[in-house]
Amino acid sequence: MSSLAPILNTAFARAAQQLPSDTRPVLALRPSSYSCCQYEVVTARYMPAYRPLAPWRDLSGDDLADSGSDQVLAWASADAILIPGSAR
Repeated sequence: MSSLAPILNTAFARAAQQLPSDTRPVLALRPSSYSCCQYEVVTARYMPAYRPLAPWRDLSGDDLADSGSDQVLAWASADAILIPGSAR
């Protein structure tokens, strides 16, 4: 996780310390399964009421594990990018 320090010190919150608001879109940092990089950023939502055992979902509602790791290390709010007109 020390290699993540420059990224996490900017806009990302560590998922182990703080979780996003339910169903709000976020940019999620997770371990990559590709050999070209150690981490990848995906769009996701945290939805514990919808799926308590697998709360991290992609924007379509599918489990993050369907496209790779479901282990989210950190996240950043994506409202300003993904929701036009939001002021967050």
